Amino acid sequence: MPYQIPQNVYPVLAGLGEAIFSIGAWVNQKPAPKLDQLIPSVGAVPWRSAGGAATLSTTTFEVAEFLEFLVANDRENVLLAPRWNAVRADPGKFFKNREGKSFAQWRAGRQGLLAQAKFGVFEPESTNFAFVTQAQDGSPDNAVSRMDFYDACWKPLTDAYQSAPPHDPAGWLAFRDKLRTDQFTVWPTAHAVRSSAFVRQFTLDVLTACLGQRNPALPHPEPIWQRAVLIEIGENRHRGNAYTVQEAEKAVATFKNAI
Repeated sequence: MPYQIPQNVYPVLAGLGEAIFSIGAWVNQKPAPKLDQLIPSVGAVPWRSAGGAATLSTTTFEVAEFLEFLVANDRENVLLAPRWNAVRADPGKFFKNREGKSFAQWRAGRQGLLAQAKFGVFEPESTNFAFVTQAQDGSPDNAVSRMDFYDACWKPLTDAYQSAPPHDPAGWLAFRDKLRTDQFTVWPTAHAVRSSAFVRQFTLDVLTACLGQRNPALPHPEPIWQRAVLIEIGENRHRGNAYTVQEAEKAVATFKNAI
């Protein structure tokens, strides 16, 4: 069965996503992009109607549905996390030696090696594994899958939302900042995932949903929606783009005329 985020979390993620990456506020206070300067040029974009306000926003990119897609396709971490935890608990668990020596025997025969080994890549300052829960003292506890990471966040996130529901953009910004600084008492810092760690990961996933150009959750079939933010920035480079010789020559001529 496909992974599903609890329905009551959807509006929280929508509001928080806009507070993290405020596309809606940004596009409505900036000039419209010069579509004729894109290569190849674009006649019109569906989120900007003539004379009307732009309809592009973070919610356009269906962040919650995109998270569900990421979780459903996280087989790598689902399989890898248990092995990391096993090696951390017993660094010699998968040790093999052609002479038949045990891990302890092999280490004893190596000058300068201590009797006890440590899985050094799983240290407090390490970012070698994407998703990690924490122990009560804040030290890394377990490597986990994306699903386990986010599932640990939905309950405290909704508790935090219900304790101080945002009602306007300023309220959502304040809600975002309290999460970033672990200020919600209903989301204790001793929880398996701190609110600051949740926001950090959620920010990465929001940016990937809006900028990565590989968002299968977008309800719009037209490919142009995948690079909507890039178009608003005026960025020509995008996935799958290729220029003809004639287009390159025209761009060079335009540049020369400009200078």
